[in-house]
Amino acid sequence: MDSYVVRMKVLPTGPEVPAQTLLESIKGVLEKDMVFRSSREDPIAFGLYALIIDIVTPGEEGNIDKVEAAVAKAPNVAQSDLQAVSRMSSQLKNV
Repeated sequence: MDSYVVRMKVLPTGPEVPAQTLLESIKGVLEKDMVFRSSREDPIAFGLYALIIDIVTPGEEGNIDKVEAAVAKAPNVAQSDLQAVSRMSSQLKNV
């Protein structure tokens, strides 16, 4: 079955929220079929930053919306924006 990699840009409620705290709050609201893949911190200005996160979810209809909703309701999240979605194949062919 195919999976989606969902990339989101997440802004914290303020510069006083550590990136690791924000990341842990996001991981805490993900459903069991949503798998955190990676993150990076993107500095903005005056101590404010955004987290760019990748989450893998099954390639079923509606799952991208579920990821967006889960991230948006996480504690310490002020704003979240969908950046990209990509299909990921879980099957490898033997040559």
